[in-house]
Amino acid sequence: MKTHRPQRPSRRLGILVGAVSAALALTACSGGGSEASGDGTLTIGAATNLQTLDPQMAAVAQEYYVNPVFDTLIHAQPDGTFEPGLAEEWEIVDPVTFELTVRPDVVFSDGEPMDTDAVVANFERGMGMEASPSAAFYSNIAGVEAVDDSTVRLTLSEPTTDMLSQLSRLPGMMMSPASFEANPETTPIGAGGWTYDAAASNAGEVQVYRANPDYWDTDRVGVDTVEIRALEDASAATNAVLDGQVDVIEMRSEADRSTLDNGSLQLIERANANVYYVQIMDTDGTLIEPMGDERVRRALNLAIDRESVMKGLQFGQGDPSPSFWLEETPYYDEDLEDLAYDPEEARDLLAEAGYADGFSVTFPSFGAITEVAESVQQMWGEIGVEVTIDQVEPGTLADVMRNGTTAMAVTLARGFTAESHYDERHAPGSPYDPLGTDRGDVAELADIALNAETEEGQAEGWRDVYSYLIEQGYLMVVAHQIPVVVAAEHVSGAELSPSDNLPKPYDITLD
Repeated sequence: MKTHRPQRPSRRLGILVGAVSAALALTACSGGGSEASGDGTLTIGAATNLQTLDPQMAAVAQEYYVNPVFDTLIHAQPDGTFEPGLAEEWEIVDPVTFELTVRPDVVFSDGEPMDTDAVVANFERGMGMEASPSAAFYSNIAGVEAVDDSTVRLTLSEPTTDMLSQLSRLPGMMMSPASFEANPETTPIGAGGWTYDAAASNAGEVQVYRANPDYWDTDRVGVDTVEIRALEDASAATNAVLDGQVDVIEMRSEADRSTLDNGSLQLIERANANVYYVQIMDTDGTLIEPMGDERVRRALNLAIDRESVMKGLQFGQGDPSPSFWLEETPYYDEDLEDLAYDPEEARDLLAEAGYADGFSVTFPSFGAITEVAESVQQMWGEIGVEVTIDQVEPGTLADVMRNGTTAMAVTLARGFTAESHYDERHAPGSPYDPLGTDRGDVAELADIALNAETEEGQAEGWRDVYSYLIEQGYLMVVAHQIPVVVAAEHVSGAELSPSDNLPKPYDITLD
């Protein structure tokens, strides 16, 4: 089925809180450290320092440094849908064949054509880079070819529903092939809205980008200059946006909200959340016999008071839905709201299953996750289930969850897609299935999603997978952590797509 989504006006997400003071509206930090007065310089404070400007060697945490230079084949929207980018059309020919229609008459900033040969060259380069952080994506490409002057065909080894998401991120960023043999780590050449100004940039401090007059969609370039400043210290980032030294930062902690929600800044939320949840490795009672009973697992889910977690641990922010996916996403299932907090029904289900006096479980935990685990400990204790929390060394929780002796744990999912999270965490035989336990119909449901030949069919398939995981009690949501960026009032058009921790500079203007 051919998919062609016309461009639409940018939609702004977020909460505008009050009006900014005149002093804040007139201040932004320029590349030379002087103050700008609405001069078209957008300054962004980033949580990590620059490592590379080569998109095929950049990790996800580096995306904001390469976004200005490199446009993507497909553009992700805040609501989880996709629109044309450097590819003006795409087609899911079958589950392992994907075709792109390349936008005509686009050039890289070095004047070279951004054509089908360039697209093929980019994929071939990525497929040959074993050290690339995107290696898992490239390893699933069995072949790439230019079918004609406008069409590129990707042949995959295995079906995937992540293709559109991937092509809206690092693997979809097209580089000028003429730059491959130069030094793309420090001299990037793309087809994006800005070019990199190495002379004005300072390692470890600020990276500077200038508007590209040859960008194919100049209406999306609303500022002359983009600066990305490394502000790894959370307090420094908060102070910088409060003082007007930068225009945009990522809010690092909900504890900062009371300071930043001061009537003179915008708080802009991402539609898809990070999720704290209880992951059940022992889905059939191999280690803890009661866990093999669906009624027990449902009781544990019903005993989680998400409203209280949101109020007590998240300063009233977040979302108390039992669904892994929130309402603004394509995978949300409103029927899962039936799993809202109901301790009385939870006790009845435990009694019906023969565990009126409860039973005992152990959670491994560490660091900030312990606070969430302790909340579950308290809530499950109220229905007679005794939870022991075993502190493990930082960085070892994943290993402990996969060691074959751990029945369940509270964990955090962030920066995921429906397919990637399922493959890693919930698929039979996945790293988090060390016991090889019975996972019911989940694999069959995932196959339906993976082999769907339309975007709508894929979304419906993954909705069914996650609804099944939650209804069966293999996955129990505790809290949704809503990613937030903070922007000065004079910033217009900033929004977050599902993979963004900071907004891309496209469509942003300064009032």
